[in-house]
Amino acid sequence: MKQLLSIYLLLISPLLCANAFAQQSAHSTAIKTSQINAQHTVLSAEQQTQKIHAANTAQSDVWVYQLGTELQQDHDQDGFYQNLTLRLDLDTRYQNQQVAVVFYLTHPSGQMSTLLQSNYFSLSGNHSGDSQLFEFQFLSPLASGYYQISFDVLDQQGHTILQAANDQFSALQDLAFESQQYDQDASLSIYSIQLDLERDQDIDGYYETFTLHLDADSQYQSQRVIAELIIDNQLVYTSNPFTLYGHSSNDKQHFSVALKQGFYPAHYDVELLIRDASYGNQLHSLNASAWASLGHIALESQNYVNAHNDVYIEVEHSAGSLTWLLLLLLVGLGLKRLN
Repeated sequence: MKQLLSIYLLLISPLLCANAFAQQSAHSTAIKTSQINAQHTVLSAEQQTQKIHAANTAQSDVWVYQLGTELQQDHDQDGFYQNLTLRLDLDTRYQNQQVAVVFYLTHPSGQMSTLLQSNYFSLSGNHSGDSQLFEFQFLSPLASGYYQISFDVLDQQGHTILQAANDQFSALQDLAFESQQYDQDASLSIYSIQLDLERDQDIDGYYETFTLHLDADSQYQSQRVIAELIIDNQLVYTSNPFTLYGHSSNDKQHFSVALKQGFYPAHYDVELLIRDASYGNQLHSLNASAWASLGHIALESQNYVNAHNDVYIEVEHSAGSLTWLLLLLLVGLGLKRLN
C-alpha cells in the first residue's frame, strides 16, 4: 500500500505543481498595468492659482490636486470597456517626498480586491511634473458591470498617509468595466495607444508631425501582423510586418508621422487597423469611438497647396524601447483625399 501511495504521489505531484503554477500565472496576468510619469506641461496662471488654493485648504500633508479617468477599448460596443487610464496629480507640503499608491477595485457585489500597488515616486511640493499616469487592462474574467475605485497613499515606511474613497471623486465612481473575454476580442487586444503631437512650426495650433505609440497583445505566443494608418477616412500608410509576443510590452510599436502635403489645417480623426500579415484579415480597429485620443486631432501638412490635394507623408516605424530604428518611407503622390 505504501508503495502504491508513493507511486501515486510521484505521478500526481508534477500535475499539482503545474496546476498551481497555472493558477499563479493566470492571477499575475489578470490585469496588465503600467505606471508612467505624465510630464505635465507648464501650468497656466489660473492653474497655478488653483494649486496654491488647494495647498492652503488641504487638511493633510499630501492631497489630491487633480484626478481623471478615461475608459477605452469597447470592441463589441456594449458600453463596457477593457481599459482604464487614470491620471493622478498629488501635491505635498514637503519639498520632496517619496510615496506609493495602492488602488482597490470594488465589484458590483461589494467585494473589494487590490488592483495595484504602484512603485514609489517623488512628490515635489505642488509641482505638476510629478503627476503619474496609470494604465490598466482587464484580462481575466471580469463580468460586465459598474465598478468603484478607491486608493491609499503610502509613505516610504508603508504607512497610509491619505485615503481616497470613491465617493470623494466622481471619476472613480460607476466605471463600466468588462474583461477581454466579455468584450468578444479573443485573438488580439490593445493594451495602450498614445498619440503625441510634436511640431507646430507656425504656432497656429495645428501640428505637422505626431507619433503614435501602440502596445498590442496577442493570445498567441507570437503573431505576425501589419498596421494600416487611416486619416480622414483615407488609407495613407501600410507598415511592414511586425511580431506581437503574447502580453509582452517589449514589442511596443512607434510610428512617427510627418504630414508633408495634402492636409489643410483642420481637425482629423486618426484610425489604425491591424491585419494578419499572412492573410490580410482585419484583427482589430482603433478609432475615435473607442479611443478618445484618436479623435479631433489638429493637423496640417508642412506644405499644403490650395490648388490640389495630393497626399504625401513620411512614417518612421520602430519597435520596442526605440533602441533600433527602421525607416519606412511612403510617398503617396496621386492619392486623393476623401471628402
